[in-house]
Amino acid sequence: MDVSTLSPMRLEFLRRAEWRREEERRSVERDQKQRKDREDRERREDIADDIDMVVSVLATESEIAEFAVTLDTYDAATIEALQENDEALREVREELDRMLELAYVLPDGRRVFKTEDGLRVFDENGVEVTDFDPEEIEDSRPRYEAFLEATKRDQQLVEERNELFEYQSDLDEARERLDDDDLTHEELEELKAALERDKPDAVKRALGEETEPAPVIEGEAEFDPALLSPLRPRPLGP
Repeated sequence: MDVSTLSPMRLEFLRRAEWRREEERRSVERDQKQRKDREDRERREDIADDIDMVVSVLATESEIAEFAVTLDTYDAATIEALQENDEALREVREELDRMLELAYVLPDGRRVFKTEDGLRVFDENGVEVTDFDPEEIEDSRPRYEAFLEATKRDQQLVEERNELFEYQSDLDEARERLDDDDLTHEELEELKAALERDKPDAVKRALGEETEPAPVIEGEAEFDPALLSPLRPRPLGP
């Protein structure tokens, strides 16, 4: 078409018609892009929902029943470990009582022990007594090293007892979680892993499982009483 022969009004009409067609084309493309973006987003959300559904699948009745048996086993082992701890703690505290009864008593009432080398004296609280002749203490009385070992054993048993009580609480919480209807397979596996990870050595021994061996000290270390003064025996009794 030879636009040079058209009137200005006709030319303006043609330009506006072309502009409308261009706007309609852009609008169609924009709608198509928005629809495609929405479909892509919905597809991603559907995939995410499917993944969540797989991950959050509920634990089966057989899985829960099997774990309940495991909890019973761990609980019984924990009770056995606590009973053994009670007996060991009773014995070590009886030994501490015996040594304190046989200890040399200073005029101010302090009970003191001579070291194995006979050169130094410490009281029952680990404080060195420097104004007293070690020769005054008979060799038949308990030595400080033995008293310190019994004190350390008492501390270890108390720490073990607290650890067992904490583990027993964890077992109770896990058992309560089994009663929830929304327990998932993933959560059940996490409970299993946590109880296995936090299992005290005393419980492992009760179950017949291997524990980390205590460090082996080659030879007999030289006794240094200066290292003992910060230590304090725990109060006797429950």
